[in-house]
Amino acid sequence: MSDVPLVDLLKRLVAIPSVNPHLADDPSIGTERPMAECLAGLLDERGFDVQWHEVTPGRPNVVGYFGPHAPRRSLLIESHLDTQGIHGMTVPPFDGLVRDGRLYGRGACDTKGPMAAALMALAPATLDRVAEAGGRLIYVGAVGEEKGNIGAEQLVDLEIGADEAVVLEPTELAIVHAHKGTLWFEVEVQGLAAHGSNPDRGVSAVTAMLRVVDALQQQIAEARRNHHNELLGSPSVNIGIMRGGTSINIVPDRCVIEVDRRTLPSEDNAGILAQVRAVLDDLKGRGLLTGYAVRPIKEGLPFETTASSRLVRRLAAGCVAL
Repeated sequence: MSDVPLVDLLKRLVAIPSVNPHLADDPSIGTERPMAECLAGLLDERGFDVQWHEVTPGRPNVVGYFGPHAPRRSLLIESHLDTQGIHGMTVPPFDGLVRDGRLYGRGACDTKGPMAAALMALAPATLDRVAEAGGRLIYVGAVGEEKGNIGAEQLVDLEIGADEAVVLEPTELAIVHAHKGTLWFEVEVQGLAAHGSNPDRGVSAVTAMLRVVDALQQQIAEARRNHHNELLGSPSVNIGIMRGGTSINIVPDRCVIEVDRRTLPSEDNAGILAQVRAVLDDLKGRGLLTGYAVRPIKEGLPFETTASSRLVRRLAAGCVAL
C-alpha cells in the first residue's frame, strides 16, 4: 500500500503539522502556513493560477483557478488546511502510519484524506477536458475551519464563489446536501451581591439564569412544534457552559451561560436572539436581575440543496459508479 501514489501524497500531507493555532500548545505545529505552501505548490504543478488571501496575518487562504476566465460554468472544491489538536493521540500524529490497510495520523481523515483524493483526481487529462468544455475549477484551501470557519468567511467576504461547490469532509461517501446551522451565543446576567446570611438584600444572578435556562427550553419546545425538516429533523439547544458566583456565602452578582443552538433553514437567527432578549427584558422589569448582555459567539447558516439538483444527482451517480 505504501507505494500507491495516493497514499504517498496523503503521507506527505499528514507529515506537515497544521494544527489550528487555537488548539496547539506548541506554536511550531499550530500554523496553517506550511500546509498552505504545500497545497499552493501542488496546485501550481497542475497548472492552476494560484492566489493567496491573507486576511489574518500568518494564516493564508489558498485559491487556485483552472480554466477560462469567462466560463460556461464553474465548480468550487474546498478543503480546510487546519486540523484538530494532538492531545490524547495514541499514534505518532505526523508519521502517517500505515497499518492493516489504513493510514493513521492527525488530519488523515479530516481533511487531508479528502484533499489528497481530490488532488489525485485533478489529473492533466481531466483538467483539460473541463477547460475545453468551458468549465472552470476553483480549488480552495481555507484556514480556521476547526475554530469558527474564519477562512471560508473571509473568502465569502471577498466574493469568491462559483455556480456549484463541493466541500470536502469525511462522510463515508454519503452526499450531505443539507445541514443544520450553528448559533452559539453567550448570555450574561447581572444581579446584586449580598451576604449569604441575608440573601433577600441581594439579587441572585444564578437564580435569574435558571429562569433563562427554563425559558430557553420552552422556546426550543415551541420551535420544534413549528419547524421540522425531512432531512435534518428538528432544531435543538444545549447549554454547554455555566459560570456563576464567587463564594458559597455570597449572593452571586454575575452568571454566564454559553448556548449551542442548532437551527433549520426555516429559522432566523436574529429572531431567536430577539426572543432571548425579550425574556431578559421581562426578568429585568420584574426586578429579578439588574442587567444583562447577549453576545453572539459563532453563526453558521443552515443550508439545503434539493436532492434533485444537478450537482447532487451527478455526485450520486459518481458514488454508484464506485
